[in-house]
Amino acid sequence: MKRILILLSLLAGLTAQPAVAQLAFVLPMTNSSIRPSYAIQVSTNKTTHIIFPYEIRYADLGSKEIAGEAVEKAGNVFRLKAVSQNPFLETNLTVVTADGRLFSFLLTYKDHPNALTYDLTKILLDGDVSKSARVSTGSQARLADNLNRQGELAMHSRRKIRHVGYKAMGINLYLKNILYKDDLMFLVMGIDNASKLDYAIDYLRTYVMQLKRVGESSATQDVPIDPIKEFDASERVIARHDAITKVIAIDRLTLEKDRRLIVQIGEESGGRQLSISIGPEELATARPL
Repeated sequence: MKRILILLSLLAGLTAQPAVAQLAFVLPMTNSSIRPSYAIQVSTNKTTHIIFPYEIRYADLGSKEIAGEAVEKAGNVFRLKAVSQNPFLETNLTVVTADGRLFSFLLTYKDHPNALTYDLTKILLDGDVSKSARVSTGSQARLADNLNRQGELAMHSRRKIRHVGYKAMGINLYLKNILYKDDLMFLVMGIDNASKLDYAIDYLRTYVMQLKRVGESSATQDVPIDPIKEFDASERVIARHDAITKVIAIDRLTLEKDRRLIVQIGEESGGRQLSISIGPEELATARPL
């Protein structure tokens, strides 16, 4: 009988070990990791609108009892309405905006909501909401006009950077300025042609180069960065003894110490290829547009 009791106690200890091991991988959530949710009331006979500081890129409703969507002509406005008059269980709404912020809401039903418009551009979230945030248009034409205006301002900005450039065979490619607006970054480049031949641009590339060390050897890995727009893309020939300014709009970024942003141009039917390396220090000095 004594042997049976010993065996049973050993088996109980063995079966308890996996449970303890599993619990060891479950970490408690700290208060700093928990984001609060906004409380919003919705009904069937009234539409509720939420105004965000930036355009809406993603939205998810937790229940089919709620209908909601981003307003087509105002990309940072979201409208909500209950589908049926039957009160539903509390549900949620999650929205991610163009600046990368995530907003969380808890939705409840009320025949006569206390409020119909929630303006999140007027509050501070994590102490970092743009003071100039306002209802923006979702019109592609309007967005293109805004981008063109920003590119034009960047094109005529004063040169602030004088130490990043590369000159070869009479062609000088150099960085004049780095500007940003919201989630866009503008690289202002100068190209001077001091040679006796015209320089026709075949391609203009931007990519991030990372230097990886494996033992005593090293290798580079290139990650392409697709420009959102190039100003002025139609100007592809730099006449001899002439100079032009180009602006490249890309998604706003920062770099780690072992990475460089490379801007490279190549000549059409020629061998004059130039590239410049922009480090994290230069990107960190970007100025608001």
